[in-house]
Amino acid sequence: MVKPVVFKFGGTSLQTADRIRKAVDIMAGSHAPLVVVTSAVGGVTNQLASLIADPSLADGKGEELRRLHLQIARDLGLERADLADYEAHIATTLADLDQAGAILDDRGRERVLSIGERLSTYLVARVLSARGIRSEYIDSRTLVRTDSVWGEARVDLDTTRTLVDQGLLPIVARGVVPIVTGFLGRNAKGDTTTIGRNGSDLSATVLGACLDAGEVWIWTDVSGIYTADPRYYQGGRLLEEISFREAAEAAYFGASVIHPHTLWPLLETNVAVRIKNTFQPEDPGTLICAHPKKRGNILITTSIEGVSVITVGGYGMLGIQGVAARIFSVVQTVGTSVLMISQSSSEHNISMVVRDAEVDKTVKSLHASLSEWMMSAHRIDHIRVVPDVAIITVVGEDMKGRSGIAGKFFTALGRSAINIIAIAQGSSEYSISAVIAAHETRRAIEGIHRELDEENDK
Repeated sequence: MVKPVVFKFGGTSLQTADRIRKAVDIMAGSHAPLVVVTSAVGGVTNQLASLIADPSLADGKGEELRRLHLQIARDLGLERADLADYEAHIATTLADLDQAGAILDDRGRERVLSIGERLSTYLVARVLSARGIRSEYIDSRTLVRTDSVWGEARVDLDTTRTLVDQGLLPIVARGVVPIVTGFLGRNAKGDTTTIGRNGSDLSATVLGACLDAGEVWIWTDVSGIYTADPRYYQGGRLLEEISFREAAEAAYFGASVIHPHTLWPLLETNVAVRIKNTFQPEDPGTLICAHPKKRGNILITTSIEGVSVITVGGYGMLGIQGVAARIFSVVQTVGTSVLMISQSSSEHNISMVVRDAEVDKTVKSLHASLSEWMMSAHRIDHIRVVPDVAIITVVGEDMKGRSGIAGKFFTALGRSAINIIAIAQGSSEYSISAVIAAHETRRAIEGIHRELDEENDK
C-alpha cells in the first residue's frame, strides 16, 4: 500500500466558500492516498472562547453559527439533500451550546470549544463527496487519546496509534478519504478534550506518526518558512528545507507558520512536514525533516511581541542560595509561561519575559510570596515591570560551529541604534535572543538580516 499523505487545512483556508472550494480542489488533485485534518472556520473558535469567558454572549450565538455555516454550504452549491443532512448535523452539534448560558465546568468548556471543528469538518466531507470523491467524516475524539489537562491535553501516542490502526487505516485502505476534526481528543473516561490552540497542526502530525505517513502537508496562507518575518522584512529568503530542531526553535521564538509543539510526534519517525500555501499551491513550500539536504548555512530571524520583562532584583540577593528556585516556584504556581530568562551569575537580578496577559497575576503573586521571606530582610529592592518589549531571536542549527554570529547579531542592533534590555543564549547554541523595545522590532529585524546576509551566503 502506498503511504498516505496527511493534509491539514487551517481556519484561514476554510473561511469562505471560495476558500473551501480551493482546498477541495487541492485534495482532489492529490495522487497519493489522503487523510485530511481540518480546523474550524476562521474566527469561530475565538467566538466560542469569548462566550465561555462571558456567558452573556451565548444569547443568539447558536443561531449566528448556524446561519454562517449554512450560508457557506449554500454558496458551495450543495444539493438540497446534502444541505438538509448538514443542517441536521449543525443542530446536533450546537446542542452543546445550550450549556453556555450557565457556568461551565471544564468538561462543558471543552465540548463548546470543539464545536467549530465538528461543523467545518463535516461540511468539507460533504463537499468532497459531492465532487465524486469518496470521503468520510471522522470525529477525532474516536482516534486521539489524551490525558485530562483541560485546554492543553497531552496526547497518549501509543493508545492513539492503536485506535488509528483500528479506526482509520481500514478507511484509507478502502480508498476513502477520511476528513478528520483537528484540535480534539478524548480522555480515558470519554470526556472531550482539546490539545491547545492551533492544535490542528498537532492533530495532523499525531496522525502522520501513527499512520507512518509519507509526509504531513500543512496548508496555510504563506508559502513556507522565511529567514525573516515577511511582515517586517521583504528581503527574507524562503527556506527549501529546515530541521525539526530549527523549526521548533523558530516557532517558539515567534515564527507563526507552525506551532512549536507540532513536531514532537515525528521526532523518532521518518515522516517529514511540508508547509504549503493554499492560495499558491504551485509554490514548493518548506520541508521540515530530520536531516535537511538543501538548507545551507541559513540563519532565521524571528520575533515575539506582546510581552513584558519582570525583574526581581536587590543587592541583598547576592550569594543567597535558592533565590531563583523560590522565584520560579511562584511563577509555576500561577501557571505563567516564561518565554526567556536573563540572570546575572550572582543572582543580583533575575529577569523573565512573559506575555502581557500574564504580567499582573505574576507580579501580584511574587509580591505576596516574597514579601515576608525576603523583603523584610531587605534582600529584594524591587520587582519591576518593563512593558511593551519584544524578543528578537536568531536561530540556526549550526551556530555552534560558526564563530562571530553573536558579534554580528549585537553589531547589527548597535548599528541600528537599538538599546538591548536583556540577552539570553542556550548552551546548545541553536539560538541567541535579545529583548528590545517593541516599536523597534521592524528596524531590528531589517538590521540583523542585512548583517547576516553574508553568513547566509556561506
